Amino acid sequence: MQVYTQEDELIERWQWNDPALRNLSDIVLGLLHKVCQPRARILDLGCGSGRLSADMAAAGFQVDGIDVEERAIAIGQRILARRGLDARLYAGDVHDPNHPVAVGGYDAVVCTEVLEHVGPWRELIGRGGELLRPGGILLVSVPRDPHQFSVLDTYAGHKRRFRDAALLSAFQQGYQQFAIRWLGFPSMRTIVALYTTALKLSGGSHAQQSQALWREPTLARRLYLAIFYRLLKFDNLFSRLPLGTTIVVCMRKR
Repeated sequence: MQVYTQEDELIERWQWNDPALRNLSDIVLGLLHKVCQPRARILDLGCGSGRLSADMAAAGFQVDGIDVEERAIAIGQRILARRGLDARLYAGDVHDPNHPVAVGGYDAVVCTEVLEHVGPWRELIGRGGELLRPGGILLVSVPRDPHQFSVLDTYAGHKRRFRDAALLSAFQQGYQQFAIRWLGFPSMRTIVALYTTALKLSGGSHAQQSQALWREPTLARRLYLAIFYRLLKFDNLFSRLPLGTTIVVCMRKR
């Protein structure tokens, strides 16, 4: 991801304050509280700099996080220590049988905004399922609808956006689906469409705009982010309609 080529402070500001990521964390925590015990063991698969791991730890869950990006893990460990949050973040390969997380037995495995970055995504999510106890919860989120692929996806390092049917078909065997949410309609889709159109017309760079937003958080930009977060909460009212930018699937292992 291009974001991990930036300085630590910029990475923290983006990953820990982005309205869309904050709203996704709210949705994930809401689903986990419905299906998991208060002290459930959770693996954050592809945890990045630990934003969601931190939120789950703050909510009382026992959290391990793993990611192949060593720098992201180092940043996350520093942030967690500074904020006094107890989540264990590991740099490494989840397929490594000698890794600490390979012991498995997790009550839930959460994999949010990860599968779009990897080639063998079915193998990764299959490995996540192996680390679940019987009856455990697998929660996945990905950007959906290939027609929505834009310069924002390219900058984020996305290899794909998923068709709903293709994603859900991966869980037909071995899981019972009980919650699906589609996030980002109508506000998110409208804002992205207007923004990407404006970039094309102006010849602007999303990389420059994005970095300026987080590097120079002026009052106007902070107000924009606050309003954007509230708009995403409005979008959640329509989360049972298959129209959003992101799909969240929560399943129980048979």
